[in-house]
Amino acid sequence: MTFILGSTEGYWNDDGELVSGEPVTEDRYCAVIPFDVNTIAQLGGVVTQSDRQVYSLTPFKHDDKFEHQGMKYKIDTSIDFTPFGDFYRYVAKGVSSFD
Repeated sequence: MTFILGSTEGYWNDDGELVSGEPVTEDRYCAVIPFDVNTIAQLGGVVTQSDRQVYSLTPFKHDDKFEHQGMKYKIDTSIDFTPFGDFYRYVAKGVSSFD
């Protein structure tokens, strides 16, 4: 799946208008798993049905974005499991659109 990992720096054109930078994308392989109903209830609103767990062998940064099965997500929180299993776990919040 393709992740948006920030954007290139914008610049001012000859007319004095700010031109936004292009998004920096990268294809990565990871597991995107929904939270089960019991976990959602136990966490008391910290996560919702639209949020996902992301397991990856490569690290992400807070606010990295991706689209999966027609839904858009932003990486929110992380737990580094590399001392135990060489992987990272993230909570991805479901968003309606990217900024």
